[in-house]
Amino acid sequence: MQGDEEHERRVKVRGKRCSVTVYWDSKSVWFAVGDYMGESINGSKGGATRIWIRAATYKGRL
Repeated sequence: MQGDEEHERRVKVRGKRCSVTVYWDSKSVWFAVGDYMGESINGSKGGATRIWIRAATYKGRL
């Protein structure tokens, strides 16, 4: 992969399917961006999609 590449991933959060866009901004920086319950959630660093899923799961508990 090279910088600025984007990939869409389908994930499940609390049984609900969500679409998350994962992109590589630089050699070591990944971002995952998606909407959950009407709110945009951003995850970054290693395991960006995993971080996004955790944030969405936490939001679902509120």
